[in-house]
Amino acid sequence: MRVKSKRRMAMTAAAVLLVAALLGGCGESDQTVSKPVAPKHTAADVNKELVKSGNAFAMRLAEPLLSEAMDRSRNTVFSPLSVSFALSLLLNGAQGETREELMTLLAAKGADAETFNQSNEALMDLLQHVDPAVEFRIANAIFAQKGLALQSEFVKRMKERYAAPVSAIDFARSAAAAKTINDWTAKQTNDRIKELLTADSLSSDTVMMLLNAVYFNGTWQMPFDEANTKDAAFHLDGGQNVQVPMMAINGEFLHKAAPAYQAVQLHYGAGDWSMFVVLPADGSTLKDAEAAVLHDAAAWTAGYESGTGQVQLPRFKFEAAYNLNETLKSLGMVRSMDATLADFSGISPNGGLFVDQVLHKAFIEVNEKGTEAAAATAIGTDSGADLNAKPFVFRADRPFLFAIRNNATGTIAFLGSVADPTAAGS
Repeated sequence: MRVKSKRRMAMTAAAVLLVAALLGGCGESDQTVSKPVAPKHTAADVNKELVKSGNAFAMRLAEPLLSEAMDRSRNTVFSPLSVSFALSLLLNGAQGETREELMTLLAAKGADAETFNQSNEALMDLLQHVDPAVEFRIANAIFAQKGLALQSEFVKRMKERYAAPVSAIDFARSAAAAKTINDWTAKQTNDRIKELLTADSLSSDTVMMLLNAVYFNGTWQMPFDEANTKDAAFHLDGGQNVQVPMMAINGEFLHKAAPAYQAVQLHYGAGDWSMFVVLPADGSTLKDAEAAVLHDAAAWTAGYESGTGQVQLPRFKFEAAYNLNETLKSLGMVRSMDATLADFSGISPNGGLFVDQVLHKAFIEVNEKGTEAAAATAIGTDSGADLNAKPFVFRADRPFLFAIRNNATGTIAFLGSVADPTAAGS
């Protein structure tokens, strides 16, 4: 997210999706993954109502992003969690009606600041440590223009609640500033998102960047056998077919059939993380399936039954980039982006700050071993049917939706759709 001064402010989020978002398959990594330490918090420390609020925001954000991707028959992936954390950093400096606007946007209206920040702190801790078999990282950072006066309470909250260091930078040296921010993003996303910003993304009016990065790398609880992966036809919306490497596995899975779609859960590691894959039912479209699962986040996870069957899923790998300004405005984030109305005096006593850009980038790779994902966001200121009667077959040979969810907290970390598994990006 970029903040400018009337005077401007910026925020970047990465969620593995980096928000920018990065979501990917469990490929081989050049970096050694350190074993996580035990979490300092328990699930009881995470406010359940705020998790529901976060998922409600995810559904509202998903609707325009998925619809646009479907209209253009393109792949998409994003991390609503990363965007939410980036906005949470910004929220801590908002005052008056600007703060109310952001609380409404995040579906958290009525929550007091301390409860909101404590819950986010606990959520960050748990997501990163809940499953030793899954690598999940969340990182926050703030880059402020050299010489910009900052409210000490804002700086303190950022460090204590969000582990977000505040660093001075000269945005007038746009190429050097962009490199510094991109290097930070690349480090946090295991080099999956290397260029969140360009020099043109910054200007002498930019006074702050608020960044969030999320990275996910999980191995399947039941890995696919590469020997069973065969080339198969994937049916595109336009009527054409493309050949894709189709993975296949037999086993017992949680699955369901609804009027507009069928769905299956694929667990990672110890089962604290899952991918939910949603496939339109025969006679239904991807838009029908989208409408059925986006009206309520619980629709993604309710009504599943355990059954024996076969899951066929294509390998895929792609990235997506967004400028979320217009999307967030359509969801009610208007005052924050208006230089005459925004009130971010909780960030700087100088005043005059407004959000100039909200940038998001994400990556995902899914293969026989598992899934890797990352995302980054930058904001700148200036009932299921009974399927147990017989073995089921879930064959994702046409466009489908997916989500990655932390089951311990109920948090939806990534969302997306696959229109063409052979396409590298949107």
